[in-house]
Amino acid sequence: MSRHHPGSVLLSFEAGVEQSKRLARMAVYALGAFAIINQGLGATFLAPLANVWGALAVLALAWAALVRRAYGVKRSQPAWGRYAWWYILYTLALVLADLKHPVLALNAWMVDVEYIFVGLLVPLAVDAEDASKLFYGVIAMSFLMGIDGWFQFLIKVPIPSQWLDVGEHVRTRVFSVMKSPAEFGANLELTLPLMLGLAAWDGDKRRRTAYLVGAIIALGALFMTYDRGSWLGLGAATFLVAAAFERRLLPIWAGAMGLAMCVPSLRHRAFDLLNPVYFMKSSAGGRMALWQQAFDVMSRNPLFGSGLGYYGGYVATSHSFSAFSDNYYAKVLGETGMLGLVLFLAMHLAIVRDMMHVVRRTSGPSRALALAGLTGLTAVLIHSFVENLFEYNYTASLYYLLAGLLYTWGRSLPEADRIHSRWRKARMSDE
Repeated sequence: MSRHHPGSVLLSFEAGVEQSKRLARMAVYALGAFAIINQGLGATFLAPLANVWGALAVLALAWAALVRRAYGVKRSQPAWGRYAWWYILYTLALVLADLKHPVLALNAWMVDVEYIFVGLLVPLAVDAEDASKLFYGVIAMSFLMGIDGWFQFLIKVPIPSQWLDVGEHVRTRVFSVMKSPAEFGANLELTLPLMLGLAAWDGDKRRRTAYLVGAIIALGALFMTYDRGSWLGLGAATFLVAAAFERRLLPIWAGAMGLAMCVPSLRHRAFDLLNPVYFMKSSAGGRMALWQQAFDVMSRNPLFGSGLGYYGGYVATSHSFSAFSDNYYAKVLGETGMLGLVLFLAMHLAIVRDMMHVVRRTSGPSRALALAGLTGLTAVLIHSFVENLFEYNYTASLYYLLAGLLYTWGRSLPEADRIHSRWRKARMSDE
């Protein structure tokens, strides 16, 4: 009978866990660079992979989590996970109930829930001490896209006429490698606060400088998107988080808003929302008309809606069932009814609640990073009132990725906070 030496068993355990960690890191870096990888694949003979590689990255995270579990490394899912599972199972039941067009419903279900699994799997596949390194990778990708946005602005990249209001004149609207300024703006409103949070948290002087430079570039690129939804999302989220947790930031917030309104093109685009003509057009055939349509569709079946793939989103639009709702909550309401909307909102409110718990458990530099994460996630939720953000795979993957990483980073606090504070003081004293 063969016997295994305890040392060889230990080496096998360490090797297995390390391999799973490497696989998880690769998947996280890939998801953080989603837009860049998609653009790169689309320009080569590997274009067919652009439609499937995101799912492969999710499967890689699942495999890494299973391997760690098999080796006895147990990690808990975030508290918001139970709401996520209720939403996933409820929408899956809607798929099974659609006997006439099951393929269409399944396609719509995948668009809705695929990247929720990223947020659920990251805490199971990634260790807390690796989270900060993974933040760096995500930030680096947004930094590169911010530079690309500035380049587009300088060369006056051509844009479709429908991206501008009637009579509006701007140099251009930047979008980097994404499909629209709204998508690019959503990426920046998630990562810009994180850059500032990392600048306060990190103990390395060179990285702090890089974060601040990146934040300036990202802020400029965000303005150059001329996307009012992104401005609204980040501005409102910053105000709410500051008012709740750090009121000393409110004068800085007010000053920044005042400076922004001094720029004529920004002021015109922002105040155009108060124009009665805008409201008339929006009510006749714009966003407001689409939001009203969501209630009309839902009213035919208030609890369960019209079914997945039949209203307000990418799948419904591609099959000519409806136009885009330009409000993800209206889309969820029309497709899944009041029950689906309640479950969807419960999941995201639980994400915000969990981040608020992290904020309350931290102090000093770690508190700044936690506040930054809370601000970015809240900004996307506010922005989603005027865009179908969670249907953009770039945005959905980044949102849930950061939700998972922030939870992973925060679950070891306050012990990690004390360790990092000692390390940070030592680094600064060396400098």
